[in-house]
Amino acid sequence: MRSLRMRLILLLGIAIFAVAVLQFFVAMQTSAREADKLFDYHMERMALALKDRSFKHSKLQVPSDAVANSFEFVIQIWEADGSPVEIYQSRVHAMLPEMAADGYSTVRMENGSWRIYSQHTESRVIQISQKVKARRDRAMMIAWRSVWPIIPASLLLFGAAWLVITSALSPLSRIGRDLANRNVDSLAPIAEDRLPREVALLTAELNSLLARMEQALLSQQRFVADAAHELRSPVTALSLQLQTLARARDEETRDQAVERLRGGIERASRLIEQLLVLARQDPLLQTDEIIAVSLTACIEAAIADVRVFALSRSIDIRCGALVEADIRGDEEALRILVRNLLDNAVRYTPEQGIVQIDLALEGRMLALTIQDSGGGISQDNRPRVFDRFYRVPGTKTRGTGLGLAIVKAVADRHRASVRLFQAALGGLGVKVGFSDFSLSDFSKIANMSK
Repeated sequence: MRSLRMRLILLLGIAIFAVAVLQFFVAMQTSAREADKLFDYHMERMALALKDRSFKHSKLQVPSDAVANSFEFVIQIWEADGSPVEIYQSRVHAMLPEMAADGYSTVRMENGSWRIYSQHTESRVIQISQKVKARRDRAMMIAWRSVWPIIPASLLLFGAAWLVITSALSPLSRIGRDLANRNVDSLAPIAEDRLPREVALLTAELNSLLARMEQALLSQQRFVADAAHELRSPVTALSLQLQTLARARDEETRDQAVERLRGGIERASRLIEQLLVLARQDPLLQTDEIIAVSLTACIEAAIADVRVFALSRSIDIRCGALVEADIRGDEEALRILVRNLLDNAVRYTPEQGIVQIDLALEGRMLALTIQDSGGGISQDNRPRVFDRFYRVPGTKTRGTGLGLAIVKAVADRHRASVRLFQAALGGLGVKVGFSDFSLSDFSKIANMSK
């Protein structure tokens, strides 16, 4: 696992080293330019000083290399008449060009590059030369003297950066220790006091996540408790029906007991199926792939699922305008949403009733609307019909009380709204609004009867 602290320290150390190297090269370039100017000036002044000096061939004094000046200046003087014989040379072993052009020039020889200043007078030619290497050595020494104090300063800065970074990241270390020392079921919020703003933002999001997880776990616990309570009744009924079947003494009584047992098993099976569907809508258990889902296809599949049940009760399922639109989501969950709404509408509509389905654009929302001609739900009971296992008082039709709870869970999962209203057909109307959708094309299925 990569350490953020070590990464920051390493990057800062590299930056400090790079700045020190850059400072050295800048100082080197600056020192080289200044040294060139200074030595050029000295060469010119030396030539002026030697212009009127008297030299005699018979008493030529040539200093040895050992006593040559530290800046390695070489002086050469010739007669102005063009004679190749020197009247003075400060270093006999210096290999230099003879009588270079007036002014400054740089000449490359076998023994290195030389900087030369030449001056012609009426009586002589004076030439002052200096090795370029001597200048660069001098510039290097000046640059090093100006840069070396940066080394201990850089080390101090690196140490200070280590301490500052360690101190700045200590809140993250504290949060990590806090989470590591918790029990598995501990979802208490992380303390947010004395935290830097950036860490406080992270902590706030973590606390928000922990709060949502706590709510989800509490919801799961309530769901398990409610499911256990609801399953107790059908299981008890099945047990009693088995006892009745065991005590049956004639064929007719036995057939009646078997029929009641079959009905009880079907109701228990439907309840368990609905419980599993509702449990799969929990945000913590979402693993299905999110794809583009055609709501029109979901409507057609739901109609096919309830066709036999609707025909058995002479229910007329009508489709109005169906907009071709896709929703990004879980295809199976969206099919369950449509099927549950349609199943509820068919189940709670009297025989020979009507169920109307529409899928249309309403502003910036794609609205799925299902209406029926049943008895509807009173205004007082509408807020509670989305609760698990809630059944409207006085309802005679058998059900699990989970249909609309599943619809609400799927809608919440897809960030859709669900609204109940009084249908124009006289019964209940349910409108599910999707804000995240994409249109493909438009089609109408008018007066379609299933």
